[in-house]
Amino acid sequence: MNLAPPTSTKDQTGFAVDVLTGDGKVVQVVLPNTTQQTQQALALVGSLAGALLGDHAGQTVMQVTDGVAPAVAGVTSTANSVLAPVLNTVNGALGPVAASGGGVLAPVTEAVTQVTSAITGSLGGGAGGGGTGATPTFNGPLVGATIGNNQVTGASTADTVAGVNLLSPNPAAASTGQLVTADVLSGGKVADVTLPTTAAGVQAGLAPVGRLAGSLLGPQAGSAVNQVTTAAAPVVAPVTAAVDALVSPILDSANAALAPTVGQVTGSVTGSANGAGSVIGPVTSVAGSVVNGLGGQTGGPGSLLAPVTGAVGAVVGVGTGGSGGINPGSPVAPVTGVLGGLLGGLRR
Repeated sequence: MNLAPPTSTKDQTGFAVDVLTGDGKVVQVVLPNTTQQTQQALALVGSLAGALLGDHAGQTVMQVTDGVAPAVAGVTSTANSVLAPVLNTVNGALGPVAASGGGVLAPVTEAVTQVTSAITGSLGGGAGGGGTGATPTFNGPLVGATIGNNQVTGASTADTVAGVNLLSPNPAAASTGQLVTADVLSGGKVADVTLPTTAAGVQAGLAPVGRLAGSLLGPQAGSAVNQVTTAAAPVVAPVTAAVDALVSPILDSANAALAPTVGQVTGSVTGSANGAGSVIGPVTSVAGSVVNGLGGQTGGPGSLLAPVTGAVGAVVGVGTGGSGGINPGSPVAPVTGVLGGLLGGLRR
């Protein structure tokens, strides 16, 4: 969504709405027309899921979006055919009014530009407010989880805010968070919580949130979030320090008393690398099968999503060849036929 941009969006492969552009367009709607363009536009959803929840989640979402892309492309292509002549007529008639440098609405667009420039200028361009203009990167996952020595969301990185470990005696497989790490029956302990106790530690622990905002919404948004977390860190630090001072002695005593028992329990539950001697082996095996099934050919016979994508294709009746067209025999063909009739009337 772009309000009063200097020029209208030129890239025709994604989703965009421009209002009161500097080159004289009152409104412009950009929609993908083909299956490939739709897949590219929806790929961001899979990337976001992967960043937040790990690679497996991202791959699963990507399979879903790729599977429904032909159906979505058929709808957006038809919508484009209907909207294009209408918006061209509106922009042709009202474009001179909205154009910058002489249009009636020029003072409005200039005021909007000045206000937004002042706001973004005060935020700075870089993720840390330094004004570099570089878009920060986020590697994720935002939350790391390890269950039974299996890193469910993938390995922790510098962008992992919270790490949770359950029934995971192997330290090498543990998930760690920049802000908090919680262990339950893991690492030879009944329970353990690691928290930062200084303002600098809290600020560093929340830094991934700013990078996530910057990678999704731009460097100005990342800078704004960083400014908020920096201001909040001195307030949050005394709270985390108090919690750590209260909880740590209790957990240390419990862990010292029950450590041998914890080792026996976790060893019997997880076995050796979750193999044949593992109680949770069948669970991890089923989980692996599900993930592998989701990672198969989209819509193909080896994919667990095949029934879903097949049903969508049958209902929408998407044409072949990646064009995103709708087959005449499709149940939605009457709808597209009516739209086609309206389009024909508009073009006369």
